[in-house]
Amino acid sequence: MSAPSHGENTAETLRETLQEVNFSSAEEADAFLRQTSRRGFLAAAAAGAAGFFGYRWLRRREQNWIFEKAFGFNQSLSQAYLSPTRLAPQFRPEQVGKLRVNGAEGMSKMFDPDSWRLQLVGLDDPKSFSQYTDDISYNTAMDNDHPMRGSEQLHQPVDSKVDPKVPMPPPSSMDRASAMQTKVPGLLLSLADIQALPKVEMITEFKCVEGWSTIVHWGGARFADFAARYKPAALNGQTLPYASLVTPDGGYYVGWDLPSLLHPQTLLCYEMNGRPLPLEHGGPLRLVSTLKYGIKQIKRIGRISFTSQRPADYWGDRGYDWYSGH
Repeated sequence: MSAPSHGENTAETLRETLQEVNFSSAEEADAFLRQTSRRGFLAAAAAGAAGFFGYRWLRRREQNWIFEKAFGFNQSLSQAYLSPTRLAPQFRPEQVGKLRVNGAEGMSKMFDPDSWRLQLVGLDDPKSFSQYTDDISYNTAMDNDHPMRGSEQLHQPVDSKVDPKVPMPPPSSMDRASAMQTKVPGLLLSLADIQALPKVEMITEFKCVEGWSTIVHWGGARFADFAARYKPAALNGQTLPYASLVTPDGGYYVGWDLPSLLHPQTLLCYEMNGRPLPLEHGGPLRLVSTLKYGIKQIKRIGRISFTSQRPADYWGDRGYDWYSGH
């Protein structure tokens, strides 16, 4: 569009029709302006009320289907684009930023990294590993003398191969003595077991659901290599499609679909920016992925359980998107 010529106003430039309003007195003009302002105020008030009551309506439990439909669509779209060859961009070392410490759930202060072991259940043949034990109770992995929290369903009698039809939710809220009476067989892995897998480094963008992001240099083992070494159990000939990951104290837990975990840019991370993973960022071991927001990248992993049913998820239980892909 050409610039308006001298004397041409914006309405003429845009081919708009000007409506002239003539007033016989100042009082008449004031009355017109008051009426116009009143109409604008009433319209704004009506819009505000509609927004408020619309929000209240959406927040009612019976309207959850609206969010579930939206979350389901987002998940379907993310899964349609999921491919081991579709990789997020990597960055140069000089672009690495500082990752803020965010989220204290599951990061209780009495954690002892020296006694930490990664508990692993839901395997195809757990007894074939030297790390097998008939009881992976939390006396080896949880915070010292920290009460267990979370679901009531975890500690239940199981065989050496965990029943794949039974989901593995977060740790029980029963006390330590009661929990020790029920044995849960599986593997207890050390950090050295994870570090024995091929090491992978990537410099990628960490995205938070709050809207901020930063570039981080990660080091660890691909979850795909982990799952190839410690093979998940199968049900009806099909590998279990989900995994539950829980902090040692049970204060935080996430559910993942196995295809996302097997993506080549999903790591069990034990290094950050060339140094051992700090405790405040999930040391000794956390999950890192370019596929999902930070709320799914659990810090300080205490237990990994392969399961046939979609596991509980800390933020998913609170109305957020279970899949949380971006």
